[in-house]
Amino acid sequence: MAMEWYALNTFSSQELTVKKRIEQMAERENLTEKIGKVLVPTQEYIKVKDGKRKKVSTNLFPGYVMIEMDLDRHTQYMVTSVPGVTRFVGDGGTPIPLRKSEVDRLLGIAENPDEIPEVEIPYVEGDQVRIKEGPFNDFVGAVEEVNTEKRKLKVMVSVFGRSTPVELSFNQVEAVTEF
Repeated sequence: MAMEWYALNTFSSQELTVKKRIEQMAERENLTEKIGKVLVPTQEYIKVKDGKRKKVSTNLFPGYVMIEMDLDRHTQYMVTSVPGVTRFVGDGGTPIPLRKSEVDRLLGIAENPDEIPEVEIPYVEGDQVRIKEGPFNDFVGAVEEVNTEKRKLKVMVSVFGRSTPVELSFNQVEAVTEF
């Protein structure tokens, strides 16, 4: 049987650990003929903060690892026995191989990032912003934390005289020029 690509569900933030454990298990159990590449698709981008450029890598599919393997009962059991692996992606417990077009796209992203996009961070900690939508519409607060990967902010607003943290996306706020 030929090797095909499959997707594995993993515990979130355990993708690189799972990749390493699968590779070690394949070596230890002499399954290198049946288990090929193990891939955690990531993309690098340039993050600009306070005028400094930094290369950052982000996981494209949190909670998933791609694996090239010759699937049989033994290899399926061995892979799902690896700590951190929850299951193969499939239909009713039956792993379904990824389509060639999906694999080509994933390999292209993972191995040949054409251009590293530059992400502009519109807000920095301490900025005053006005909330444009939601239950805190028209509230003004200070940015306490910026999460560029999720494009979210933690904004401290005053509710009944108490400072309250509110998590908002970049497009839910606007910069306050005067307050």
